[in-house]
Amino acid sequence: MKSRLFFLFFALLATQTLFSQIMTPADDAAMRNAAGLLTEKYHLSADQAKQVYQIQQRKNRNLAEIASLEQSNQSLYQAKIRSIQEGSLANIRRVLNSKEQVDIFQKTQAEVRNLRAAKRKEMTASGASKEAVEAAVLAIYAE
Repeated sequence: MKSRLFFLFFALLATQTLFSQIMTPADDAAMRNAAGLLTEKYHLSADQAKQVYQIQQRKNRNLAEIASLEQSNQSLYQAKIRSIQEGSLANIRRVLNSKEQVDIFQKTQAEVRNLRAAKRKEMTASGASKEAVEAAVLAIYAE
């Protein structure tokens, strides 16, 4: 019994240490800022703002986990970035419950699609590589 408690304590300590290394106060401030901007943009309630903050935490944690792939495996990194972006957008959309909030969200995403299409067309016309085009398109993102 004592060994189980010791193991549980050790596992919790290791988990906390790992997460404290991943999330710095600057990261927390950035997430709070992003959640605050979304709260203002969509006129979120306190409960919705809390959920958006949690979405931002998850997104930043996922981005930190794949950061090493940016140099080692660019195509996998881009696929994971796209997945993180799509997941974050789907989660934010799920939080929005008024027609006005959904309309703002849909307008923002339509603008992003138009900007991405224009960037893809511009870079393809200039003869850029497929990877460069994809990286430039993924850089255009708004929640």
